[in-house]
Amino acid sequence: SYYWGIPHLEYSVIGADGVVKQVSPVEVSDGPMVHDCSITERWAVVYDLPVTFDLDIAMDGTGFPYTWKRDRAARLGLIPLGGSGADVRWFEIDPCYAFHPLNAHDDGDNVVIDIVRYERMFDAKRLGPDDSPPLLWRWTIDTAKGTVREEQLADQPMEFPRVDERLVGRPHRWGYSSEVRRNDQDNGFGGNLLRIDGKSGDLTRIDLGAGRTGGEGVMVPRHASAAEDDGWLMTFVHDASTARSELLVLSAADPGEGPVARVLLPNRIPLGFHGNWVP
Repeated sequence: SYYWGIPHLEYSVIGADGVVKQVSPVEVSDGPMVHDCSITERWAVVYDLPVTFDLDIAMDGTGFPYTWKRDRAARLGLIPLGGSGADVRWFEIDPCYAFHPLNAHDDGDNVVIDIVRYERMFDAKRLGPDDSPPLLWRWTIDTAKGTVREEQLADQPMEFPRVDERLVGRPHRWGYSSEVRRNDQDNGFGGNLLRIDGKSGDLTRIDLGAGRTGGEGVMVPRHASAAEDDGWLMTFVHDASTARSELLVLSAADPGEGPVARVLLPNRIPLGFHGNWVP
């Protein structure tokens, strides 16, 4: 976690009973904006990227008080589970920003991270995430060599990536995200859904229809031991032609075949970012 008023990040461990077990500092500089983190079976992954707190903008109230720092390094930090923030090990990457990782997992000495990456953020476009298209990348940290391999997996802009929650921190095959409709200057969020092949990086577009805008897709397994794609993909959809919304239920194994069910709502649900399923 982060807060502009403290000079470091905080690594917190919360038990299954909901009680905080540990809070320890992770030393960083400049007050970076850290939107999310990742976890594997061995590591907590920290994103220390070049969007940092800007006191001058905060004081004069002219804009969002975090800005792109062109000369600042971008780093991935690994904290061993069971350790503390003092145990972090840093690995430098090319400058970029990320809000939402898809997933991460261990592969021998490597840590593999699939993430939606922006080339820059809050630079020319001060109020919104429009400086560059959000694209799916893979970072592979070699903990033995101390290096990171960086590779782009897809050309289609996307955001709000998700996997089956049972596989967070473990190898996955399938992911889901929301298509971003990019023009020359802006990112239009909330398009069709995308199904991501975690092995190849290939994408399958799930067409929601003309004038229909989907939100984040949530995978709901058929039962506790069901296969990764044995269940339902759910999302809210807004239909501009009727000014109404619906909850759309698709087959996770073949979401392009059409809806399994539609829950028609009497009016519009305002478009949001994230969703969860609570059984």
